[in-house]
Amino acid sequence: MGAIKVERDSFSILGVISVTTLASFLTGLNARLAVVGLPVIAHELGADIDTILWIVQGFMLGSTIIQLIVGRLSDLFGRVKLFNLGFLVFITAAVIAGFSPNPFILVLARIIQGMGGAFLMTLSVTILTDNVPKNSLGTWLGINQVAWRVGAVVGLSLSGVIIDYLGWRWIYLFYVPLGFGFYLWSARTLKEVYKPTEKPNLDKVGFTLFTGFLSLILIALSLFTFGTAYLTLASILLFSSIMFLVSFVFWENRIPWPALDLSLFKIWPFSGGIISQFLYSIGFGASTTLLVLYLEVVKGLSATLTGFLLIPFELSYLIFGVLGGRLSDKYGYVPVASSGLLASAIAFYGLSTVTPESNLNFVILCEILFGFGAGLFIAPNTSSIMSSVPLSKRGVASALRAISFNIGFVLSLNVAIISMVQFIPYDVASKLITAEGFITNSGGYSLADLSNALTKSFAIQAIAMASAIPFTLTRNVRKKSF
Repeated sequence: MGAIKVERDSFSILGVISVTTLASFLTGLNARLAVVGLPVIAHELGADIDTILWIVQGFMLGSTIIQLIVGRLSDLFGRVKLFNLGFLVFITAAVIAGFSPNPFILVLARIIQGMGGAFLMTLSVTILTDNVPKNSLGTWLGINQVAWRVGAVVGLSLSGVIIDYLGWRWIYLFYVPLGFGFYLWSARTLKEVYKPTEKPNLDKVGFTLFTGFLSLILIALSLFTFGTAYLTLASILLFSSIMFLVSFVFWENRIPWPALDLSLFKIWPFSGGIISQFLYSIGFGASTTLLVLYLEVVKGLSATLTGFLLIPFELSYLIFGVLGGRLSDKYGYVPVASSGLLASAIAFYGLSTVTPESNLNFVILCEILFGFGAGLFIAPNTSSIMSSVPLSKRGVASALRAISFNIGFVLSLNVAIISMVQFIPYDVASKLITAEGFITNSGGYSLADLSNALTKSFAIQAIAMASAIPFTLTRNVRKKSF
């Protein structure tokens, strides 16, 4: 059986657009507002490198596991209801984060906040699609993306100022009045227009297996950062995570209503695009965190100045993201996306050569080049993924795309830390970061050693970016148009 979709008038459509745009702005703000404060949070809460890692990846973990079932949940309970619930979960988690007495409560709050963020990010697109005419959907989806990027720029601009003058807790408490205002507007404006006429099945087993896989692999990688101390336990957890993944794939291929339709991977333009994006996200994920550590800890800059120095990447991406889409429409996605990956790899190679004495202008130049590369890659690659599958499969394709990016993102953070501790002991790196570079007993290590460890992580990111190029080039084949 199908579903009933109620038509909306122009005024109602504008109201819907205003809500989804505000939600995109809020999630973009969240993505950048907290990252500048990581060294300060680590210092005040006495967190080590691994805890810093989980403050970032906790949000991504919560977001990724919920994205697996958010589509079916929205069909079961209503899209608007879950969207508004996403605001409340996001706000509640922000309160917990702002009053966290220790880093462990903060990590838990970030996981919960990621769950709320997943409802906002995923369902804003679905709600737009339900309400906006097809001939203008692309335009408003594009504006949604711009709103996210504007939120990111505002987050970088405000984060340092908030931290330096109000304290790090306000980078989370800041969301509370803002998010609650957005929630009230959403509750007043949005109406449920999609009325399912049949009860969907929820893949609880698949959800459990996938959650087990992602949680275990992240814990295992975190333990690997401690060196040989937890090597056996980390290896057991890594093996267990692989078993969960194998079981998940087996289960999804045998049930009639899988959480994810893995048969789409038989379409090479789709699977090649997912692999390219996955490798790209491994390179991209830790980039901002590494830059913050370099600027605040190695260079000794304030949180305010660090936030402003990260804006060039966001602005560059904002400009070239639009250009990348247009060039892709004209020349095809392969040359444009491949050029973007190459530019990103070169940018990270440049960052792998920095030292404590490096000129900040060079760092900014690398950021701009990275933004240029990201702009040329992301939109064309996304377009190629979505257009390679049948219309009826695009919802699942979008979920797979989001999940693959999130997994690559969190793996990036772990790979970066693991590579760092190969060049500087874990405890020394933690002390240098939490003390913001000022310690007396460092076992003979200095900020120059921390800088060297960071550059090795940038080099690995460059390799990840470059390794995605073949998977983009080999998709340059004539395919069926859906």
